[in-house]
Amino acid sequence: MKKDILFLCQFFYPEHNSSATLPFDTAKYLASKGYSVGALCGYPKEYSDAGEVPLKEQVEGVDIERLHYVQLKRANTLGRLINYFSFTFKAFLHLWKLKSYKCVIVYSNPPVLPFVPVIANALFGTKIIFVAYDVYPEVAYASNNLRKGSIIDKGMRFINHMMYKRVSRVIALTDEMKNFLLSNRPELSEDRVTTIANWAHEKKNLPDEDAYARFGYKNGQFVVSYFGNMGICQDMETLMGVAEILKDDNRVKFLLVGHGNKKDAIRERIKDNKLTNVQELDFLTGKAFEQAVAISSCCVVSLEKGLKGTCAPSKYYSYLQGGQPVLAVVEKGSYLEEEVNREKIGCAVEVGDSKNLADRILFMLNHKDECKEAGERAEQLYENMYAYDVAMNKYEDVIKKILE
Repeated sequence: MKKDILFLCQFFYPEHNSSATLPFDTAKYLASKGYSVGALCGYPKEYSDAGEVPLKEQVEGVDIERLHYVQLKRANTLGRLINYFSFTFKAFLHLWKLKSYKCVIVYSNPPVLPFVPVIANALFGTKIIFVAYDVYPEVAYASNNLRKGSIIDKGMRFINHMMYKRVSRVIALTDEMKNFLLSNRPELSEDRVTTIANWAHEKKNLPDEDAYARFGYKNGQFVVSYFGNMGICQDMETLMGVAEILKDDNRVKFLLVGHGNKKDAIRERIKDNKLTNVQELDFLTGKAFEQAVAISSCCVVSLEKGLKGTCAPSKYYSYLQGGQPVLAVVEKGSYLEEEVNREKIGCAVEVGDSKNLADRILFMLNHKDECKEAGERAEQLYENMYAYDVAMNKYEDVIKKILE
């Protein structure tokens, strides 16, 4: 008898980045519903503080097998490419294991990884569910990390063509992404694309007694926070411009938490411009992250221009769950701009408009009751649209139909 579902992804439990926690959340939920679930993933390194972990173990009903692969620093394109191809190659060497499963759920990071289930589908008939966290190669074009017509570009397009022909279902994170895929992937039909948004994987907490002091703030200061990746897809220039505009206003502080290839430039800018109003920290997890969100007055989500329909920032859902007003720095017409304005959960400004963003922050500072109401609406939006149970019910519905 074949087992039901294999999760094939570079990051998984016990790693704490969203590319690991979201698949693990899904896997353990499906296992709790009686499905036989396995995971073939990379051995944890950069995003784990668990130390040595077994190559094989069962956690909450999920049979996990971890693969050692080359893991270089992800701060440059070459390092990321080597990591991508190294893990994909190791997964390919374990291709025969996919034969034991009826269905494989594969993710868009790394973008070459779907090559493995495509071969498994051709050889063993293993069904494919593809979760598009990012749409490649378009994301790589927009961030100038891939040249059209290059060997890697051609290879990625070939893999995409074969995968979209064979895939049983594509999971898009937003309706905007679904529409982009249907418009740009002729192999797909509407009945094979389902929208399932990400969710927050932390708990909502109120600040504990010493939370403000722990992060170097005073209770009552207006803290504008950014959490998550600071890499090729995120616009950090607009927010740093605001920090410079407001650097002499002691009422407003900026907290930047996360990682990415723009971190070094941000540190240099803070130093060169003597931005004492900006604090940057490395990745936070668990209670530390929850408390950092809790002391925030509002939270920033940002995307570079040219990415509409190709990606969706995962920390957005953490902001909503935490009841935080959202400042969206995005291109005009994006789903984030429309949702933030429609639901009245904050404000949206165009990429590069630091002056407008500074004005909006000062408005929130001077209208704290309205700011609080926006946060309450954000939390209600999360419960209605993006809560864990909402997403899991949709995943289970997809799995039932595919396994039938």
